[in-house]
Amino acid sequence: MELGDLFNLYGSDKERNGYVPLYQTLFRTKQENEISLLEVGIGTMIEGVHSSMVGYALPNYKPGGSLRAWRDYFPKGSIVGLDVQEDTQFQEERITTHLCNSTDYTSVQKTLHGQMFDIIVDDGSHAAQDQISTLHNLLPFLKHDGIYVVEDVHEGSYINTQPDSVRAMFPHMHLFLVGQKNNQMVLIRK
Repeated sequence: MELGDLFNLYGSDKERNGYVPLYQTLFRTKQENEISLLEVGIGTMIEGVHSSMVGYALPNYKPGGSLRAWRDYFPKGSIVGLDVQEDTQFQEERITTHLCNSTDYTSVQKTLHGQMFDIIVDDGSHAAQDQISTLHNLLPFLKHDGIYVVEDVHEGSYINTQPDSVRAMFPHMHLFLVGQKNNQMVLIRK
């Protein structure tokens, strides 16, 4: 099954947001590898809380839709999800979830215990400062040649209006913005 079909199957909004072409380009050669993938933002269905999927998810959605799609897309992969909301926590085959505030250095260190990831996807808080804080906290857990993607970079945020400033913060990374509104930031460890 194609990645976009998997996202739709599990009710994720990633295909509808236009993220699938980038992911297929970045990850197609890794699909059969024993990768480890971390996604921040499991997708709460608590109405009114920050980054809730209420109103964005497809009708068949339940928290962890994109984690399940990643698990199916990477049949030998290990998938880890982080979120701050209780309703996002579950365990399934090759999926582990943790309550963790990705913007809090201590919380990240205690939760991840030195694990290393081939791929990190930040679909948590869509506030630029939270995205940068999460990036600072999670980069030590990204393997050499690992890929880090920040989704939902808001139009007009300093991430996409001042990319050279962001590049200067992470000189050991290749960084580029993609999407119709530069709404995905990709970093690859040099």
